[in-house]
Amino acid sequence: MTDLNKLYDAILNGDAKTAVAVTQALIAEKMDPAVLISETMIPAMAEVGRLYECEEYFVPELLLSARAMKGALELLRPLLAETGTQPTGRVVIGTVKGACTTLARTWCHPCWKAAALR
Repeated sequence: MTDLNKLYDAILNGDAKTAVAVTQALIAEKMDPAVLISETMIPAMAEVGRLYECEEYFVPELLLSARAMKGALELLRPLLAETGTQPTGRVVIGTVKGACTTLARTWCHPCWKAAALR
C-alpha cells in the first residue's frame, strides 16, 4: 500500500496518529502539499461525507476523520505558506447562542482550510 493510500485510509478510518505519521513521511519525500491535499485528503473526507449520507458513518466517525485530517493539515500549513498559496475565499459561520458547534468546528473547518478558504 502506498503512503498516499495509507493517508487516505487513516483519514477515512479516523486514525489521527497514522495520518500524522504518514504525512510526516510524505513531507520527508518532498511530496507537494497541494497535491497531497487535493488528491488524497479531500477525496478521503468526501468519502466520509458519502458514508455519512448513506448512514454507514455517524457523527462520531465524522469527528474522528476530521481530527485525523486536521492533524495532517497542521503539518502541511507551514509548507503551503512557504509556497505562497493564497486563500481562495473566506467563510463565515454563525451559530445560535448555546448551540452545539462541535461538528462545524471539527469537521467543516479542516475541510475549508484544505480548500484554501479562510
